[in-house]
Amino acid sequence: MNAVSQSLSYSFPASLSRSKIYRVKLDGESIDVLDADKADFATFECHGAVEVLVETEVPAAQIVVKPFSRGIQARSEDGGIRFTISTPQNICIDVPGYKPLFLYVNGKETRKPAPGETGVHFFAGGAVHEVGELELKTGETLYLEGGAVVRGNLLCRDAQNVRICGPGILDGSLYNIDRGEYVRSVIFENCRDILVEDIIMIHPSSWMLVLARSRDVVVRNLRQIGSCMSSDGIDICGSQNVLIEECCLRNDDDNIALKSVAFPGQHDWMGDISHIVVRRCMFLNGLPGNVMEIGYELSAHRVHDVLFEDIDVLYAHGEGAVFSIHNGDRAIVENIVWKNIRIEHYWDKLVDFRVVHSRYNRDSERGLIRNVRLEDIHVTHSYFNPGCSVSLIGGYEASKPIENVHFENFRFNDQKITSADQLELFTRNATGITFG
Repeated sequence: MNAVSQSLSYSFPASLSRSKIYRVKLDGESIDVLDADKADFATFECHGAVEVLVETEVPAAQIVVKPFSRGIQARSEDGGIRFTISTPQNICIDVPGYKPLFLYVNGKETRKPAPGETGVHFFAGGAVHEVGELELKTGETLYLEGGAVVRGNLLCRDAQNVRICGPGILDGSLYNIDRGEYVRSVIFENCRDILVEDIIMIHPSSWMLVLARSRDVVVRNLRQIGSCMSSDGIDICGSQNVLIEECCLRNDDDNIALKSVAFPGQHDWMGDISHIVVRRCMFLNGLPGNVMEIGYELSAHRVHDVLFEDIDVLYAHGEGAVFSIHNGDRAIVENIVWKNIRIEHYWDKLVDFRVVHSRYNRDSERGLIRNVRLEDIHVTHSYFNPGCSVSLIGGYEASKPIENVHFENFRFNDQKITSADQLELFTRNATGITFG
């Protein structure tokens, strides 16, 4: 960091692909902008007011800084836009017809471990580290320094007090989908007291972060760019007491998925799911998944006390839904709340709550969905949506309806929705659907 700038940038290995679309300067100094397939990104530390210049060949008037809730005022100029930030945050630069640019803005590090410290896997910046599969044990920390790239996958079983942290990159491109190598990037199995924070995850071949039969987990400021068909962002499988906050997830499959599932001969990730909080996050969803999903695989007794709060959905471009519960097994899904959610774009389905029988099912018995609340939801409803976008609520049969779904201050633009017709909501075997 020089004497004038309030930023600190990282130097990444020259072997990494750079953006062909965007250039970024901080207080007049160029920084690395990396290509991560369906999005580009730059990352740096912010210690005070920093002037950001984003340059591209697209006319500046078409460039938008998101999420809109941040209220960032950008000034257009020849070849780009300029704006000032002064706090750590995640920002999306959106240009119609082009992939987005993410700016992952970190705060000053206060808990950086030292190389060689006991129990610390320290990966230094400026290099690519090929690790294959790295297993973490109780009490260990994996640290990715700014500018570091760790290529491989991480596994942690039957452990506690484990931390994965640092502003570096975890890269899953060691595995090749074309060769049938589908590897989940990070798995915590039967663990407790887990912290994942600040890392950037790119190039997965399958699910990105799995929290399986674990409890007392915090995931904070995780940044993901997933660009494959099964790139779930965070899968919470049979786990309890999980907090996910301040994350920026761009995935082609579900961004957040709650499941109870077993893979015979590999993993048993079945169990009740409870006390899950997802808050202050930014989500972008491509094909084909859902933004915030409960299901399909729910071989458990109960899924309950789940809160999604203060979330910006920048886009849901695909065939999935923004709010979704797909109960394909025997679970009772209840006490689910979405609150203070801002949706800037969606295409196919907005709300999709169904008890179903699908190819993902394992149980012969169908379950229930009840006591769901959507409160203070603000949807940007464009002229593309009417007649094309729908909502669905359906129980499996009349004896097991979906019960008690309440929409409170649910708005399309400035219009408060007070009926199913206004929502373009189709129902089957559902009771107690109310608006307020």
